[in-house]
Amino acid sequence: MNIRRFSARDSRSALALVREELGAEAVILSNRRVADGVEVVAACNLEAVEQAAAESERPPAAPAPVENELGMVQLQNELANLRSLLEAELQQRNWRDSADKAPVRATLNQRLARMGFSRALSEGITDALPASGGLEALWQRTLAALESRLLTLPDGLPGGTRVVACVGTTGVGKTSTIAKLAGRAALTDGREQVALITMDQYRIGGQEQLATFAELLDVPVLSVGTGPELYAALRDFRNRRHIFIDTAGMGQRDPRLLSQIALLRASSVPVTVLAVLSASAGVAQTRELVHSLGRQGLSGAIITKLDEAAGLGGTLDTLIRAALPVAYTSSGQRVPDDLQPARAGELIALAADWLRQRRRADAVPASRPGVTAMAS
Repeated sequence: MNIRRFSARDSRSALALVREELGAEAVILSNRRVADGVEVVAACNLEAVEQAAAESERPPAAPAPVENELGMVQLQNELANLRSLLEAELQQRNWRDSADKAPVRATLNQRLARMGFSRALSEGITDALPASGGLEALWQRTLAALESRLLTLPDGLPGGTRVVACVGTTGVGKTSTIAKLAGRAALTDGREQVALITMDQYRIGGQEQLATFAELLDVPVLSVGTGPELYAALRDFRNRRHIFIDTAGMGQRDPRLLSQIALLRASSVPVTVLAVLSASAGVAQTRELVHSLGRQGLSGAIITKLDEAAGLGGTLDTLIRAALPVAYTSSGQRVPDDLQPARAGELIALAADWLRQRRRADAVPASRPGVTAMAS
């Protein structure tokens, strides 16, 4: 068995030295960085290395020198390092090979990444596509696959829904969303069938805002701060067909946010809890909120502020991976006009349209200083 050490400025150069000195059958035992580059330990007989490692595990007929035992331990450690090195190298090589052999698929993944979709979801979709086909045809199939994975509630709310609560972080538009829901219900079934409840005891002006909406809609509103008060309000409105509950907006890590949901879930009257998600919020914040609230038994989501967002893929990616259906979308302040039942195809098309706008913007060359660009 011939074990050699090689030093070079980088791994590629070191591997070239190994192949030159020990041949193509040589194996790498260890690889580490040193001051002037990398140091590689290689052997030209892997079977001999494995046999030596196996021999070290057998009971010795006679006491072996301490030096040999230490050498075998070191050899076993180097073999473990070799396995890790080879697995990492193979993973990187497979990734490079797939990009080289399937440039269309790589382009599709790049588009999905620019839209805000995660790598796991993107590759799960593109890997299922046919091996051949034009870029744009496969792109349409990719969008169709996204549409099929995005769950929606076709009629906005599950059938038989009577009490709806909106939860979410500060500033996502919960109160205006409650007003829009109440406005739609008043137009459909009459204002006599609609009532409002607010649990917002923290935000300054929160109760006044909902009270203003209630006055405009000519529907009653009650403010509650405890579980018993909430349940009493639900009993007072038991003859109403539609009851909408506004909750206090808090940070996604605030334990009081989960406490509000616990109060709603403890009600003897079934409550449909919808998470209100702002399309203009950060993806990390949205993902953390859905992950935290999803364990509390959310019934669905409402996406707000579509008119303020620079993209939608990250929000849709979070909902798809959480299997959380979208009930409504909102884009504007008009009550109740700017609230529509969610349509998966429309949301995916909107996300793709934002991508087209970004690609067009990237394609326009920046004007040089002192030169005025002329419109074509």
